[in-house]
Amino acid sequence: MGFEASADLSAVHGVTQRRYAVHVFKTPELFETLHLQWQALQAASEDHTPCLSYQYCELAAKRAIAMGAVVAVVMIYDDDTLLALWPLAINRKGILRVATVLTCGNHEEYGGPLIKGRATASVVAENVRAVMQVPADVLEIPFVEDGSLLQQALQAAPRSWVQKLLPERLNVLPGYSVGLRAFARWEDFLGTLSPSLRRNLRRYGKGLSAAGSVEFGWCTTLDDAVTVVDWLFANKRQWALDRGLNTKYLMKDEVRDFFVALASQTDLSTVPLVTFVKMDGVPICASINLVGPRVLEYWIFTFDERYSRYSVGNLLTEFVARWAHANGRDFDMRPLYNEYKTHWVNRETRHRTPVVMLTFRGRFREFSVLFFQISRVRRRLVRSVMSALRSRMRFLHGAA
Repeated sequence: MGFEASADLSAVHGVTQRRYAVHVFKTPELFETLHLQWQALQAASEDHTPCLSYQYCELAAKRAIAMGAVVAVVMIYDDDTLLALWPLAINRKGILRVATVLTCGNHEEYGGPLIKGRATASVVAENVRAVMQVPADVLEIPFVEDGSLLQQALQAAPRSWVQKLLPERLNVLPGYSVGLRAFARWEDFLGTLSPSLRRNLRRYGKGLSAAGSVEFGWCTTLDDAVTVVDWLFANKRQWALDRGLNTKYLMKDEVRDFFVALASQTDLSTVPLVTFVKMDGVPICASINLVGPRVLEYWIFTFDERYSRYSVGNLLTEFVARWAHANGRDFDMRPLYNEYKTHWVNRETRHRTPVVMLTFRGRFREFSVLFFQISRVRRRLVRSVMSALRSRMRFLHGAA
């Protein structure tokens, strides 16, 4: 375990006897020394993203180290009790050391620390002060929710000038979730959905059942999980290729391999990591779901477009949401807009990925932030043009 920095937070900021330490790991074996402390903290945390579980982060740390990164873990102590930890991967990008979340490879995890009990403003602020000491030039924190304690604590941090100057719409992503724990009965939640969606769910369910032998469920064996995960990523990759999208994580197998490894370490008999709809034993819709103490995150989703007339995606969404409600979890449909999400959710949020400058050299990151936003606008334009062309081709084909 590499030791980078340590300080007494209370001596400087007049709070309780708290201190922090930053540890750097260059091998998976050293990272594994955190196992017991991490799992104890995880068990004591009342609310955290499943991406901060030790199981998830251990696999993500192995991936990061294999790709040449180092892993830093910021740890906050109250006397000798571990109060919080914040894991990060630090990658070299040119002359810069960039710290960001430990990821499965698609870089869509929520950023932030794992905190004992319920997060408070003071503890989150201490985490932000401590994370500024990691051996990096830039810190990127994905999907920070507007108005959250983390967003408030980051207000005083040295942020990207480019991000501050960009239009709001280029910095913000919408998030969608359902507060299912507020409903005593599933029927109470269904009553909040539009009458047309409820009718369609019944109608599409009957139509799909009439088309063959239909099964809704989740993979309870590793062999089945591997089969469905293979299908999910192959189908999603083809979907992207058909639309001219070069979604990097879909073009390689690393994210698929990550979730196969995660499945091998998960109690699949009780955790719906991989859910599916099968027609005559063959997957036609599937999702990967991450289950935390209070929320189920609807992580990756795809369906066979040949069954789109049955709205099979909405039918699987209903199945997963039912499980979440029955097991005391809210249902997080995650950031990024998709029209179908708007029909289900009762909470919409706003999320940003702040870029924090940890050193003066980090300011060189401003150029890549600007280039990314320009590329993002260009990709949107290309997608709009391609969509218009496909619509035109369908019209001409129909006219012929």
